[in-house]
Amino acid sequence: MASELERRTDLKLEFAQIHLDELTSRQEQGSGDAFERAHEESFLFHLVGAKDSFLQEVNAAYQLELPINKVKEATLQKKLKEKALESPALIRITALKKNKTGWLALAIELRDHGTHRSNIPRHFYKGGEYSDRVFFTNLLTRQPMETNIPEFLKQCLDNMARLLQELRATLPLEPVGGI
Repeated sequence: MASELERRTDLKLEFAQIHLDELTSRQEQGSGDAFERAHEESFLFHLVGAKDSFLQEVNAAYQLELPINKVKEATLQKKLKEKALESPALIRITALKKNKTGWLALAIELRDHGTHRSNIPRHFYKGGEYSDRVFFTNLLTRQPMETNIPEFLKQCLDNMARLLQELRATLPLEPVGGI
């Protein structure tokens, strides 16, 4: 079961990479047209989905037996607490989400905004040092983010792949807390 769950998590990263590759291989970039927006939103959907998919791995590793549709950070924490267990992986994810200026919290906020609210706002530059580059708008500060959209997405993908590798290493090798 664990390898099946890991494969699903890895597929989410692969899907995000496909969207990023299509986005960055396009000759005309920075238009903010439907193609770009669709790929950016799909990228964020799969990137954050990789984190959510990893939570299924946590559920299995600790034998928490939560139904697939109930696996979230809060429900995992509650079940772990009931069993007097802690998950370093879950602690780390929670901390990254709470850091509102960090890459994971920003990616989740952008994904949520694009999925549930409206277009993700962006800044277009014509002239100057950032000419023809487009930046997401930080939804908290309403200022342009520090890196342009393709660079931000690439950094998020690299960070997520590295994070998942590190977090998997913290999971118990043998199932914990069995019946």
